[in-house]
Amino acid sequence: MDKIEIHPLPITDVFVRQKRLIQERGELALIEDGLEIRHLGYFSLRALPGAYRGGHHHIHKIERSYLISGVVRIDYVDIDTGDRGSVEAIAGSRIIIHPRLAHRFAAISDAQVIEYYDRIFDPDDEVPFGQF
Repeated sequence: MDKIEIHPLPITDVFVRQKRLIQERGELALIEDGLEIRHLGYFSLRALPGAYRGGHHHIHKIERSYLISGVVRIDYVDIDTGDRGSVEAIAGSRIIIHPRLAHRFAAISDAQVIEYYDRIFDPDDEVPFGQF
């Protein structure tokens, strides 16, 4: 599926533009370096039956997320081809969802997520989708 990307950040003490550094004193995550960010948000999601966030697709926006903690399942449907499926992401992963991919997040274990993208939020770019 070329409209969704899951990238677990490498754990390393060497400088790279996206990475995690885990030390006794705590964790540092370098999620992006160089991307202009015009929207930044946070959401949590509890691992409850039937609980999810999302249920839409975007016309133009590339939606990016970073999974701080937990494990999520992302259900998706490609608006253009009808292809459907789901993928899992673990804590420490960047998630990139391209336009015209309907998606929703469900927590497998309680999760915390940062959401960001390079444009301001446009409600007209968020098209509800309920046929998962």
